[in-house]
Amino acid sequence: MKHKTIWMLLPAALLVFLVGLFLSHSAVAGPLPDEQDAPAAATASGWSSGWVALTPGAGLTLTHNLGGDPDTYAVELWFWDTDGGLGLNRRNYGGLDVGGNLHGVHWQNLTASTIRLYRQPGDGAADQVLVRLWVPDPLPDYDSGWQEIAAGETLTFSHKLDITATELSVGLWFSGTQRGIHHFAYGGLSLDGSQKRLGACWHDLTDNSVQVTRLADDTDVEQVRVAVAHSEPPDYDSLEAESGWTPIGQGSNYVFAHGLNWNPGLLLVRAECYNPGNGGIHQWLAGGDHDWTVGWQGAALQNLTADSVTMVRLANDQICPQARVRIWRRGHQIFLPLVVRSD
Repeated sequence: MKHKTIWMLLPAALLVFLVGLFLSHSAVAGPLPDEQDAPAAATASGWSSGWVALTPGAGLTLTHNLGGDPDTYAVELWFWDTDGGLGLNRRNYGGLDVGGNLHGVHWQNLTASTIRLYRQPGDGAADQVLVRLWVPDPLPDYDSGWQEIAAGETLTFSHKLDITATELSVGLWFSGTQRGIHHFAYGGLSLDGSQKRLGACWHDLTDNSVQVTRLADDTDVEQVRVAVAHSEPPDYDSLEAESGWTPIGQGSNYVFAHGLNWNPGLLLVRAECYNPGNGGIHQWLAGGDHDWTVGWQGAALQNLTADSVTMVRLANDQICPQARVRIWRRGHQIFLPLVVRSD
């Protein structure tokens, strides 16, 4: 079947909600994930850049020539911390600002032939980056199409799948005049100096709907597109292993021992937060955030290994009191881009 071919050509973990500033005590750098099966150029199924160096403060336009309609693409962006303790990660995905010093990497200007990556000047977690593109097969169960959204507005998307929310996966894309199709400020980005809030995020996922909010000062998310899919059962689900959503204290780490004994470069990993009082199941502040009024917000996945992955809740966080991690082995069908924050 075609979808099996797609995943065979894209042999790496999908890390979601991988942002955060605090390292696990056991964090160690290691060799890059195996990329030998990834295509060096566009094929009928997908394209991979391979691992490429990206200098802080620099942009890089990559030519994929995948063709077709970029609105149907799945996009997967990875970071590798070669000189620190984060390993394979998505720390500060979409951007994070600390006192005017910007961190993180994002993708933008996605077309049928190219995609542009940008690494912020202060970033220290993405010494190497990897981007993959492919057209999922099958397509998601619900696709909103591009919908206009005003700054400060919240839209409710009625997917009407009538499926338990914890069995669903959500993808969210942005579009704007300057950045094209992009993920700049995914989950939300607070600018300390100007005291502005940029970006957008999804939240309050239910059996039949999901909400998207565009932050009040945002200038780049003129349209949003939401996809919702009923995913195959994962090989590891912390809801089962931990008997429900896992509480994580502010400024604390939690090691999810998935025990799959699988090459971490061949795993698909998804994490989400749950806040019963505000946001429900959500990806607020995907990649982490530093808010001038509160401090460090959000949560992060890092240090994925063959048998475990660590989730860190930032020191002042008020939105991620409970977390969940799902993991699929390579070859299982799941619709991406499942970026939590971050995935």
